[in-house]
Amino acid sequence: MCYWDCLYPKKRSNCVANLARLDKGWDRQPQKYILRLLKSLRSKLTWRDFIVGFCATVAITAILVGFRHQNIPEFEEGQTANQDIRASKDAQYIDFEATAIKRAEAENGIPFVYQLDQDRISDIKSAVSRVFSDARMLLEEKEVSRQRQSNSQLQQDLLNELKSLVGDFFPSDLLKILVRENFDPTVEKKILEILDAVLKEGIIEDREGFAQHQKIGIVIRDNSPFEHLLADAGPVRDLSEAKKDLRRFDLDIPRWTSKEKDQLIRYLETMLVPTLVYNKEETEARRALAVSRIPPVEVQIKRGQTIVRYGETITADLLRQLNALRDLWKPSSIILQGLGYFLFVVILVYSLWRYFVFFQSRHKKIRNYATLALVIITSELLIIRLATALADILDERFSRFQDPSVLYYAIPFALGPLLATILIDVNLGIITSIILATLTGLFYGEIDSAVYLITGSLAGIYSIRKYKDRAAILEAGFAIGFLNCICLLGMHILRQNPVSLSNGIDLIIVAFLSGILASTMASMMLPALELIFRVVTDIRLLELSNLNAPILRRLSVEAPGTYHHSLMVATLAEDAAEAIGANPLLARVSSYYHDIGKVIKPEYFVENQSRDYNKHEEISPRISCLVLNRHVKDGLKLAKEIGLPERIREMIPQHHGTRMMTYFFKKARQTADNRNGEVLDADFRYAGPKPQTKEAAIMMMADSVEAASRTLLDPNSSQIKGMIDRLVNGILEEDQFDECDITLSDIRLVKESFFKILTGVFHRRIDYPDYDFKRIDPEAEGTAVPNTGSEQAKTV
Repeated sequence: MCYWDCLYPKKRSNCVANLARLDKGWDRQPQKYILRLLKSLRSKLTWRDFIVGFCATVAITAILVGFRHQNIPEFEEGQTANQDIRASKDAQYIDFEATAIKRAEAENGIPFVYQLDQDRISDIKSAVSRVFSDARMLLEEKEVSRQRQSNSQLQQDLLNELKSLVGDFFPSDLLKILVRENFDPTVEKKILEILDAVLKEGIIEDREGFAQHQKIGIVIRDNSPFEHLLADAGPVRDLSEAKKDLRRFDLDIPRWTSKEKDQLIRYLETMLVPTLVYNKEETEARRALAVSRIPPVEVQIKRGQTIVRYGETITADLLRQLNALRDLWKPSSIILQGLGYFLFVVILVYSLWRYFVFFQSRHKKIRNYATLALVIITSELLIIRLATALADILDERFSRFQDPSVLYYAIPFALGPLLATILIDVNLGIITSIILATLTGLFYGEIDSAVYLITGSLAGIYSIRKYKDRAAILEAGFAIGFLNCICLLGMHILRQNPVSLSNGIDLIIVAFLSGILASTMASMMLPALELIFRVVTDIRLLELSNLNAPILRRLSVEAPGTYHHSLMVATLAEDAAEAIGANPLLARVSSYYHDIGKVIKPEYFVENQSRDYNKHEEISPRISCLVLNRHVKDGLKLAKEIGLPERIREMIPQHHGTRMMTYFFKKARQTADNRNGEVLDADFRYAGPKPQTKEAAIMMMADSVEAASRTLLDPNSSQIKGMIDRLVNGILEEDQFDECDITLSDIRLVKESFFKILTGVFHRRIDYPDYDFKRIDPEAEGTAVPNTGSEQAKTV
């Protein structure tokens, strides 16, 4: 659009405006992206969350830094050791002597570079060719023939002129011979062939130095980009040998006498120069490069390795190893170690928070759970550190184990994941095990401890995720020990380490001890963590499920109808929760206590009333509504007094939600119609809140269904099913499940569960012979009073 506007002058202003807006929008894009990124990274973090996370990070880092401190005694070379010293953790140091040896080997492995001076050879040959060419040209200019050369004067003049032309290049005797031959090209060619052969074979200057270099190796370079290693140094000569080598050439030149040939050979000897020159700069550069490529030799010291034995003489090598262990505890090393751990823990803590924000939203108090998870992780790491120090002390005092790391396998590594699973959920248990396995692997500097931790933790997590009694934690400890044994066996097989009977028994003992310690310590720490973080575990729910609790015994005596109603609701709720994957124990225990407020005025509730008297007949519908609403407030008050956990207290108002008391609402409207008064439905509703969890939604449905089921006179399957459908659909129409995560599929399964339980309760029985239970006593028949309890049961 902007392009076409620019074609027309009248629309240029529109084009400029469009471009300005586009440019302005482009400028805002990076800002918006940065803001979105910062908002995403923040992940609902508040200053309180930041401070808690920072404190946890600092605490974890403090535990990790100097995880296994070791006091290294001072020794001198030649001194006798008065104790055994073993490495408490992996270390490394640079062996300067070994590094120097390796670098010397690398340096000596580089051959010496010799340069074949092709330019010098070419210059010599070019000089010979130029002299011959110039001489021939001069002879042609003078038109000197062989006959004229017999004139001695003319010959002398010609020689003088040639000397002035070529100088002292040729001696006078040889020059005369060459003039006689008219500087024959054949002679020139022969001279060039001899010089080329001798010079290119290589003439060295220093025979002794060359022989020394030859022992290591010699590389020959020329002007080409290629080079070759000198495999045979036989053809290479020094000057004296090269001169002697000239004698081997056959000077096949006609008309030349032996003396003349000898003169030519002596002249060629003067032209020989060194052509194979040692390139010192290139050799040193290559050797320096080879040395730079050799990294320092690092000697690894493994955790548990014995460095010094009692009575051993301290050598320079042992001193280097001891200094390497001592360097681990230098202030600079500790600071860098702490910084590395801090950055790593920040990532893990932030990832844990992101997990809570995005995957644990069903927990309404994620900050409480996040803090609890950090406390569990920090406590576990502290226990690991203390237990490791204790294991080191025991191993030094009692040399029972060949491998000092055997005692480490008795540490209760699975404690943290076990606590996270019991106090929060299975997912958090797995996340905790991953975090602890990562940090533990860093502690010990090996993957074995991380594998051992996560294997035992998973065994504990999946064995404790559903438990019905206190023995479940002990059973989880045995499961952890069993999986620990399998893990240790697998690691020994992978290492191909032989396992003796004694060693195998040791491994089994420490593996099971780790599991038992984890379960025992979990049982000890659970009550404190439950109290501090106000978390309701299944163990606490099991304690509350005891029907001999004082409030439940009081309810059974003062409000027996409500008590039996609560038991039936608990049965329905527990089975339904099991069907949809909710917490059945929480649903059952909450059902026991959901109506405890009725114990204050039990006579106002239909299940506790006698057939011949109903107090609601004497009061107005509004007062009845207030009385019924009051039992929720009374229940909350009693729950707080007896110390019920918050998760159960929340279910007391939620199981009614904001539903309407239909019976009294209709009754009030009938009364209002007679008196022309206005009735508001809000006055006849419970205060709420609506169900916030699946368990609360299940309990709301179970409460209504159980109360209405008592109104069925002769129930059959179709009546029960129709009643359940009408009641649950009515709850749905009132939008009572808008604030919880229950689905329509869950509701269908809940209905099926209710139907199964109620058809079992209202089963058909055969008549007792000789008994007619349907017959009514004439005396009692006349005094019967109609009861509205059945109608109230449908709505209250």
